Amino acid sequence: MSFPGAILMGAQTRLLDPTIPYRYFAAALMFHILLWALIAAFPVSVAYFAGGYGPALAALHSLTLGVLAAAAMGAAFQMLPVATGTPLRSTNAARAASWFFIPGTGVLIWGMALGDHPAMVLGGFGVALGLGLFAVLVAEVLWRARAFESLSRFGLTALAALVVAVALGLALIMDGEHGFLVERSHTAALHLIVGGFGFMGLLALGFSHVLVPLFALAEGVPTGESRAVFALCTLGLMVGVAGVYQGLSVVAAGGALCGFLGVALHLRGMARCLATGMRKNLGVSALLMRASWGFLVTSLIVGLAVAIGFFEKQGLHLFVFLVFFGWLLTFLLGVLQRIMPFLGSMNASRAGVKPPRPSELAPKGMLYVHAVLHALALALVGAGIGLEAALPVRLGGIAGLLGALIYASFGLRIWWLIHGRPPVTNENERP
Repeated sequence: MSFPGAILMGAQTRLLDPTIPYRYFAAALMFHILLWALIAAFPVSVAYFAGGYGPALAALHSLTLGVLAAAAMGAAFQMLPVATGTPLRSTNAARAASWFFIPGTGVLIWGMALGDHPAMVLGGFGVALGLGLFAVLVAEVLWRARAFESLSRFGLTALAALVVAVALGLALIMDGEHGFLVERSHTAALHLIVGGFGFMGLLALGFSHVLVPLFALAEGVPTGESRAVFALCTLGLMVGVAGVYQGLSVVAAGGALCGFLGVALHLRGMARCLATGMRKNLGVSALLMRASWGFLVTSLIVGLAVAIGFFEKQGLHLFVFLVFFGWLLTFLLGVLQRIMPFLGSMNASRAGVKPPRPSELAPKGMLYVHAVLHALALALVGAGIGLEAALPVRLGGIAGLLGALIYASFGLRIWWLIHGRPPVTNENERP
């Protein structure tokens, strides 16, 4: 076992210029607002989604790319050097990735909402270039930091899944104009599974092995247990992908069962970290993370039911909603509640200025209100999708939009409280 709190020793010397991670966090906060605004404005498109372009697809990619991928990029660029002591090869490249990825995501979402194929092609290739730079930079850090076995194993596999998900996404965009895919629906399903469980899912599991013990000041997950979680989840992903690709429901169900075992072992380790850590009160952040784990288990159960033909079309839509909105978005919001104040405080301290108090950076009242609105949004939109009813979707979208605005004000508050301090010297740049 390791004690992740030890990574704080010398962490300030490994900080990037705060404008690098925070540009990605700011983009995630803005796309979070757009996500719920699209759901509130176009509830019929969400409740009766039957595939194809339109506001529902745009909202989904506002989440997957605009929120999840953008936040993952910002967190990985900064937290990996802090956790491993291995600097990025080039911070200029980390900046350049944002120049392609953030505008590309906006153009892609615009094109999906309107069915504008040239905009989707332009945005899609911008996103691919940004994610490609991200993958190269992060893979190089993880490869040099192979001693951090959990991070390296989960992270490198997640990046491999990212490459596959991006390739499938570009193929779907090009197919919209040229129609060369034999089974477009199967390709779309593979894109969702590889992107959701392969890239974001494995990345979330890998980061959890460091972040949850760090937040709780607990001993890390034993290496053998981490290896077992990785093996079960990766095997489940590969078997599930094979089942979907071949159209074999029994094989896909076997993948879901294997993933379920891996998730159960992972959650046992996370529960032990939270129970044995020296820091017992993690506030709203812990509530969101625990809720996200509940959604993860539920999504696997629903996915298994869909694989064996228990649910009709709405079961598949609920599965997608539970994975991306219930599990990944809720987990991300819980983690960012601690990462953004943590980085803000370290940057202020490094600049030789007394950092704001934790209660200033993360006021509990604001975060509790957001959590309530987020839970209400998930309940209403989930019910609307299951019942094919537009009204609950609209009400849920409004609740989510209000919550997203509060969460964005939380992020802006952190930046405001550290704004005006002397800039952080960049010591990580190498020729």
